Amino acid sequence: MVAGDTALAGDSGSVRDVGSDLRGRTFGTDVGAKLIDAAYQLGLQSGAAVSVDRITAVIQSALAPAGLVQVADVAWGDAAESYGAQMEDIARRASSEQVTLALAKVAAAASQKALSEASAGDADDADAQRERRGLMNQAEHAGDAVAASEQRLAALDEERRGIDATAVTALTEAVAQYTAIRSALPSAPQLSAGVEVSVAMPDGTVQSFSAVDLAKLKDPAAIRAVWDAMTPEQRDALITDYPMLIGNLEGIPLRDRNTANVITAQAHRAELEKQIELLSALKKQGQSVEMNDPIAATKVADLEGLIADMKGEVKSIDAMLGDRNEKYVRADDDEKADGEDNGQPFGIYRVYDEAGRPVDRNGIVMVGFCPFRDSYITYQGALDPATGDVPPWIEEVGIVVPGTTSRLAAFTDDLDRGKDLMRGSGDKAAYFTWHGAPMPQFDLNHGLEAAARGFADEAAPRLAAFTNSLSLNRWTDVVPIGHSYGAVVLAQAEALGMRADRVVYVAPAGLGESASGVSAFPETGDVPHFSLQARNDVVVGLIQGKLSGLGLGHGFADPLEGKHITRLETGWLDDDHPERGAIETKDGVASHSAVFTPGSTAMKNITGVVTGDPVSLYHPDDVLNSSSEAPPMPAYGTGVEKAEELISPVTLGEVG
Repeated sequence: MVAGDTALAGDSGSVRDVGSDLRGRTFGTDVGAKLIDAAYQLGLQSGAAVSVDRITAVIQSALAPAGLVQVADVAWGDAAESYGAQMEDIARRASSEQVTLALAKVAAAASQKALSEASAGDADDADAQRERRGLMNQAEHAGDAVAASEQRLAALDEERRGIDATAVTALTEAVAQYTAIRSALPSAPQLSAGVEVSVAMPDGTVQSFSAVDLAKLKDPAAIRAVWDAMTPEQRDALITDYPMLIGNLEGIPLRDRNTANVITAQAHRAELEKQIELLSALKKQGQSVEMNDPIAATKVADLEGLIADMKGEVKSIDAMLGDRNEKYVRADDDEKADGEDNGQPFGIYRVYDEAGRPVDRNGIVMVGFCPFRDSYITYQGALDPATGDVPPWIEEVGIVVPGTTSRLAAFTDDLDRGKDLMRGSGDKAAYFTWHGAPMPQFDLNHGLEAAARGFADEAAPRLAAFTNSLSLNRWTDVVPIGHSYGAVVLAQAEALGMRADRVVYVAPAGLGESASGVSAFPETGDVPHFSLQARNDVVVGLIQGKLSGLGLGHGFADPLEGKHITRLETGWLDDDHPERGAIETKDGVASHSAVFTPGSTAMKNITGVVTGDPVSLYHPDDVLNSSSEAPPMPAYGTGVEKAEELISPVTLGEVG
């Protein structure tokens, strides 16, 4: 190899083309943008059988590897383009230098030839000697020119080796980046293998069932009959094969649903943490969804918001599983651990045994867990050791239906509310928190969702099916509690035939489009109905019985004081210390949820309806001006200060 060969090696144009191609490669992110657009054609979440927010979050998370690959592509593309440009510059200078070298060699050869011919002449001739000396100088200069040119070509060869080494380093880093992306990818989801078990049925026949076959029975009673006929090993086989299905199937005992849902929740948490890792890496690279459009700008949240939501979901799963509680104990002694305001640390749930003894357990019973259905249903209470369901000595079961803004990322708030209710209800009560379908969200990305009927249309049949399929002692009272939009879901479930012994609407948005009043409900029309709402609640106070049309509104029936609905007092923030102020001490937004304040009059009335203990009637504020010439003006605060009137939530009779 001669000088300059290295400097001229390779095709710089091809290298630059590779860099340009890498920089322009989308790696499927354009497809991801189209998928997000398609998901939003479902109409956000209202009326969707699945969570549209979940679908879009999954698409965005799935695009994170593509975004990281694109970042690596851009980095390697920049390096390749720079490398190609440097190759081209070195080759251009080397090519020019080779021309210079060739000319220098021609000149050197001519000088050497002239010198040789002159040397053959008369050596004693003075003129010949002067000519030879001149030719010798020319030959020497020509030789120096050749050597200098060769040195410059050698230097260009060395310069080329330098950029080659830099390119190799850049390529090695790019390969490492691609490898890291691949190793960080979540594992492929585990699907059912179609495991079947042969079940000896009570009628003497033997029938084969897979998890899907079991679900096809549809009737919870029939599903339960087959499940009870299985051996423990057969149940375990179906749970392990298809935990997502078994864990959300009505008719399966609560204990077995929990076993299945723990498997699903652990797998989902691991997937979330992988996605957080990928998205955080993308963010660290300086590539946000809003900047440079690397993964097609989203319509739900920016990258940082998506990561925050996923971290919130991990925390909620941690709380339900109760297997990472130490992670949430704060080091600062002046602050309590998460959740201690309701008497229990994070991830710890108190239940009572048959003798009334408290038992603190890590984790809660997970009765439903299906992220794509946005379904998270929990149970706080004892389980019967024989049946795995609510034990016969439980006297009351509350079913809390949360409302707008309830979601997995903030589900710890719903879990804590269940703890508060449990603490105020004695040792013969148990509570479900039912978030079995998407609920409206309230932010700029979700428009008028809080007023949309579609959420209740989808959730109500699920709530009715769940409640009516519970395996309970015939003497156990069922008391659903619907808050805000959850009251709409609850009332619509009642309209579909949900059974209950007493019903509580808390700060209700309405009773739904199909409800003319509670007396029309087929199974609960004659059971006691109660409502509670702060006098200054502006969250639902402005829409009750007013908004309708275009898929919006919650009906015109009065959810507060309609016929056969008894309004209860919200009263004081601390029922034992009225001097601390009324619920209305909170502003019109905060008071919407302040009715669940532990120890408040409102909370005592809610738990009183559940347990059958006396509850206090609502008193309106006095009116300062009732003349026809001026609108009536309430004397704010006077209603709370009136003497308490107690009634029985079971008979509605006065309590002396």
